[in-house]
Amino acid sequence: MKYFKTGSSGREVKDIQSRLVAAGFLPPDCAELEPGSFGEATDHAVKTFQQLKGLRADGIVGPDTWPALVDASRVLGERFLYLREPPLRGDDVADLKRRLNSLGFYSGKENGILDHDAALAIEQFQRNSGLVPDGIAGTGTVNALIRLTRVTKPTSVAFVRETEGGLPAGGVEGRRIMIDPGHGFPPDPGEVGPGGLRESEVAEAIAGRLGDILVDARVTVFYSRRRGEYVDVVSRAAAGHEQSVELILSIHTNSSTAPVARGSSCYYFSSGNYHSPYGYRAANHIQDELVEKLGVTDCRAHGRAYRLLRDTRMPAVIIEPAFITNPEEEVLLEKPDYLDRIARAITVGVRKYFEGVPARGEE
Repeated sequence: MKYFKTGSSGREVKDIQSRLVAAGFLPPDCAELEPGSFGEATDHAVKTFQQLKGLRADGIVGPDTWPALVDASRVLGERFLYLREPPLRGDDVADLKRRLNSLGFYSGKENGILDHDAALAIEQFQRNSGLVPDGIAGTGTVNALIRLTRVTKPTSVAFVRETEGGLPAGGVEGRRIMIDPGHGFPPDPGEVGPGGLRESEVAEAIAGRLGDILVDARVTVFYSRRRGEYVDVVSRAAAGHEQSVELILSIHTNSSTAPVARGSSCYYFSSGNYHSPYGYRAANHIQDELVEKLGVTDCRAHGRAYRLLRDTRMPAVIIEPAFITNPEEEVLLEKPDYLDRIARAITVGVRKYFEGVPARGEE
């Protein structure tokens, strides 16, 4: 899709602004609305929205922010929610799942996708509330749910439910892992370094090395795309589900308008009071190994609601081992031996995850 940021204008910007107004992030009398100009006010509104939704607050409306804006237009109670294919999506679904989880009815990952766990939780709630257990969150079910959750603490049973059976253990051999090299040029190069290095090419190079190491460790490896191919994020998530993989490793590089920004960071799924315990463990192990093996600045592991993290049933980790916009780190990313070190560090983190080693900060 196209990217919209400060300086953009036109019908698409007006659509973005109307959704920001409806969600309460942009005043309806904003002077930028009539001409449809993406100015300072719209930029501030987009960044505030992104920060609240756990997205990168860069003021750019792209493939992560646009779906989140569309989902934000849904309010619980405005439509009937039920299991269907393709699944219903939106902030109303996320709100429904949060409320069900807070009452002890496990509805799965709080990601705004109405899946089988959510449908089962709706039926269980209905039975316990004396309602017809049809699995449809209609007016009566939603009203009952809202009444009860008004007097409950904002906690989630999802984290406890997902960890009660124990996180992965037993080693890496025989596991099914999908490696996802970010972007795909043409048409999407990702970020481009000051020397012209493309993020998509770095991701492909690391992915190839990582895949070879994991295959040697007797892992069944899948790739979300081929070299020089572009695949949208929805199809990447779908590929992981079709192949029944146990972990997705999405390779990217970080970027900043400040060329001095440097270091490594990883991301796992987090939304509201919930975070993926699997993603947390995997991301922190990989992050620790990157910092130790590369000697880079620790930009830490963070919980985010990026679309790939949000749309996958299995744990996924977005890995950014360096800032491609930093001239020194861009030079390192062009060196084969440095890419090998990155791949080996990721592998050690993955091994620790599948061996059941607790990560730092784990409760």
